[in-house]
Formats: sequence, structure tokens, C-alpha cells
Amino acid sequence: MRLTIMSSVLLNLFFFTALAVGCFIVTGAVPASAQETCTNQDHTSPTCLRLNQIQVLGSHNSYKRWPAQSLIDLLDEHRDGWANDISYEHPPLAEQLERLGLRQFELDVFADPDGGLYAEPAGGVLIADPEMTRHRSVMNRPGFKVLHSQDTDYRSTCQTLQACLIEIHDWSLSNPDHLPIMILIELKDAPRQDWGPLSYAVPVPYDHELTLAVDQDIWKVFDRQHVITPDDVRGSASTLEQAVLNNGWPTLAESRGKVMFAMDNTGRHRDLYLQDSSTLAGRAMFVSMAPGHPAAGFIKMNDAIGDSELIRDYVSRGFLVRTRSDVPSHEARTGDTTRKELALDSGAQFISTDYAEPSPFGSGYQVVLPDGPGNVRCNPVSAPEICQADWLAE
Repeated sequence: MRLTIMSSVLLNLFFFTALAVGCFIVTGAVPASAQETCTNQDHTSPTCLRLNQIQVLGSHNSYKRWPAQSLIDLLDEHRDGWANDISYEHPPLAEQLERLGLRQFELDVFADPDGGLYAEPAGGVLIADPEMTRHRSVMNRPGFKVLHSQDTDYRSTCQTLQACLIEIHDWSLSNPDHLPIMILIELKDAPRQDWGPLSYAVPVPYDHELTLAVDQDIWKVFDRQHVITPDDVRGSASTLEQAVLNNGWPTLAESRGKVMFAMDNTGRHRDLYLQDSSTLAGRAMFVSMAPGHPAAGFIKMNDAIGDSELIRDYVSRGFLVRTRSDVPSHEARTGDTTRKELALDSGAQFISTDYAEPSPFGSGYQVVLPDGPGNVRCNPVSAPEICQADWLAE
């Protein structure tokens, strides 16, 4: 009897072992230890291409809408041409992702912990702007607000930070193979000088707690596994910079379907965010920091004309760089492509433009990447020569 039981056990063990092996063969599954691993120098296959080895097109002030023409006309009587540099707009974020193929955004964020600070913009009151009326209830609630400047350039496609992030989040979940999306966050709190009939709202100044509250808004929308963070890149290295230079950025294969955040500010706001965490441990956002600092990894360099060679140098060393192909609204009005060409050639991974579509001023100015697919291409500086456009397909 004992022998029979033992035989039965052995028979069952043999059966299930054989079944497991059979399943392994059929499915082609491989243990983690056998999966392909990529060193920082290995660029010979699509699976080892890294996120710093592509170049994508993005938008500047991505949420922004054109100011009301009636407000432009009214204030021109006091300061002619005051709106020339803010006469641009973008479609909603999801449309930029889907139709235009943009993979980098910039959001300007004002703190409004009590709510209502930006619910009655002075310019909107002057013209009885229906946009102001439509969004008043949202703007009266406490929370971070997204707009270009208080009281004059206040029209946005998404009024709150959470609303903007939810739009990106939902599109991302519906397109799980997309290339990583960079979201730049600029913390705004500068007061403005009253002029003409305008009396400006005084922004709430950021402190350490408010900078960390931005992270909290991010985590209210995105799950941890949805975001590439400084901790992910740093890994076991002692600093982010060491990790970037020695180990490299995550591969595109690891980064598809994810987003990453970077603070667009330098100076005081960045220093507040780095308090108690000079290596960005536990933080959601990267910061713009020159090489030589423990938090260096991403660098904002908006002057593609003056800094093109330095951008190229930083990119070749492994850093992520954002630059701009145009400034409102010089290129759009003149058709000058100097800045655009230098930006593209510099190798900056993120090229921000206000004109992913043709300029409305008749100059024909538009920014598209010279090869693709879409608004992404192999990076002209950091990508291996073997890199092919079809490696970037979504």
C-alpha cells in the first residue's frame, strides 16, 4: 500500500513536471536570468535602444489658448502690440498626442491652495469673457491651476494640473506601446505690474511644502509603475549623474507606455524641491541641473542658437536636453528657420515648438522632424548608426 502511494506521488510529480516543460516549450517563455540584458554600450538591437537616443517634438505652453480678440483690441488702446508674443495656441493635449504625435508637454502651474485666486481674471471681467464664466466653478476649487499668466493670458484647454494630467494619463492607457512622454512642470508665482485698466492677482509664492504638493498631484493621477522617476534611473548608483553617465537611461522597451516629469524651473524653485533630497530620492520629477551635481541628468537649454554646440556636447555624454525651435512669435511671423535647424541638429531629445502646425501668420513656418516616423526620429547625435526608423514605431 505504501509503495502504491509513493508510486502515485512520483507519477504525478513526473506528469506535472513534464506538463510544465511542455508549456515552457510551447509558449517560448524564458526565465528572467536568460532574458536579453543591455549594457550602456550595447546599441546593436532595437531592444537596447535607450530613451536618450531618440529625438521627439513637443509643445511649448502646451495647454495654451489664444487670448480673446476683444481683450487684445481693448488693451491695444493702452499698450499697442501687447499680445504679439502670446498670439499662439495649441489643441487639447490628447489631440496633440494622437493627431500631431507630440511626446513632450509643458504645463505652467500656479498654486491656489484656497481656491478662487484665478476665477475672476481682470481681463476676463473687462470683456465678460464666457470662457471665464464656464470655468468659474472649477477655478474656485482649491488646487493647482494651469495658465500662462494671471488676468490676461488665462485661457487654457485644461484648467487644473490634475485635469491636464488625467487627459495625458487616459490617452496613455489607451495607447500602451507609445514612446515615453516628457511632461515639464513650470512653477509660477511671479507678481506682475498693474497697467492700463488691469489690476493683477498676486500669486501664492511656492515654498518647500507646495513644491512637494506638485508630486502629490502627480501621484493622485498616475500609478507608480506608469512613471519613470529619478529613483528608477539612479538604481543602485550613489547619484543620478553617476547612473546616467555609467549605466545609461532605461531602454525604449522598458519605457514604452510610461511618462516622466521634469521641473522646468531653475534657481529658487528648484532649490526648494531639492531640500532634503539632493539626489532626488523619492521625488517624482527630474530637475534641470548642469553636469557636476548629484541630481544632474536632465538640462533645460532653451537657446538653441547660442548653446547649440554645448547641447550637442551634453547629449553626446548621455544627458537629456530640452530646447526650443522658436520663440513667440518671431519665427512664425518671419519664417526664419535658423533656430529650428540648430535645435534639430543639436541632438536635444525634446524640441519644443508653438508651431507643430503651420503658422497662422502666412510665413509658412512649421516644425516637423526631417525623418520619422511621425514626430520622433533616431537622435542625430546620440543614436547608434544602426538605428532605424521602424525601431520607433508605436
